[in-house]
Order: sequence, then C-alpha cells, then structure tokens
Amino acid sequence: MNRRTIGRIGLLLFVIGALAGCALDAESTPRVIAEDPERASSDGSDDEDRTSGIGRVYLQRSDASGTSVLVAVQRDLTLDPNEALRVLFDGPTGDEQRSGLRSAIPRDTELLSTRFIASGTVEIDVTSSIFDATGDDLVGAVAQIVLTLTDLEGIDRVSLTVDGDSTEWPRGDGTLTLRALTEYDFPGRAVSSQPDYPAIVETVD
Repeated sequence: MNRRTIGRIGLLLFVIGALAGCALDAESTPRVIAEDPERASSDGSDDEDRTSGIGRVYLQRSDASGTSVLVAVQRDLTLDPNEALRVLFDGPTGDEQRSGLRSAIPRDTELLSTRFIASGTVEIDVTSSIFDATGDDLVGAVAQIVLTLTDLEGIDRVSLTVDGDSTEWPRGDGTLTLRALTEYDFPGRAVSSQPDYPAIVETVD
C-alpha cells in the first residue's frame, strides 16, 4: 500500500469520525417534544366528556303535570356495573341540571360492593344514606339504580342491600318487595326518547 492510498484512507476515517461526532452532539442534550396541537387545543369541557359515549344512566325530572319521570342520558360506559353506578352516583352535569334533570339518589349515598349472585342477577350494597330519600323520591332513586344496571348487557335483575342487610324496596306502584328488582317493577317510570343523542325528545302516543 503506497503513501497516497494511506493518505486517502486516513482522510476518509477523519471525515467519518467528524460526521459521527456531529450526530452525537446533536442528540447529546434532552429534547422538548412539542405537544400535539389537537390535544393542546382541548377546551377541557367536563360536560362534553361526561355526556358522550354509548352507555346510558337514568336521571329524574318532572313532566308537564309535575310527575317525576326518568330520562336516559348518555355516558361513556363499559359493561362494568361498578363503573355504571359510580357514574350514576355522580349525578347530572351542570347543563343537565339547567335543563331540569336531577338525581333522586341522595348525594351521600355510597356504593359498598357489587357482585353477581346468579345468572343475570347482580347484588349491590349501598350505605344507609339512600334512605335520606323518602316517598316518591325513594321510588325514583331505586328505579334509577335498577334501570341503569338492567340497561347493561347481561343484567336482568338487581338485588339491593343496605350495609349488607336485605330490606324491602318500593316498586313503581308503591308496594314493597324483598325480591330482586327488574325494569318491569317500574312500568311507565321512564319516558321514551328517540334518538338517545344528542337531544332527549319525548314521544307522544
């Protein structure tokens, strides 16, 4: 190998080393990755987040005659009954409250446990704060729980206990029962709506 060839090889190695050094220097300090402009432009609207999705919970309002009825509103839910009840117990959004929707379930009511005790039957245990609702409001509170849960696939009946104890619950006609409840225990309590989203529209028979 002559000196000219050796010189060319040396020059090539120098150039490669210089380029490698530049690449290393360019990445040797942390980089700040710009936030996704679409995420950054979010208005953070809690109401919009809560009222989207394909699931439903039931809230209460008064109809033209002053009678309390239940209305299905959209929420982003899975088939987990715990999640459905948590969202239900959160109550209506600000916009829903302004439109006349409310929850008959007392705010201090807490969910203690949820478990399937038979095929299609879920047992839920709540605190005694649910009895802060009385009369028709208690009927409405129980109906909200039952209709919200039976709207989930795989749930047909709801057994409701308080602090681990069985108790009698009012049905839609005011009679009491110890057995698991179904949506058919509250006939006519929920108004029809078509479509479910974005607007609630009562049907007139």
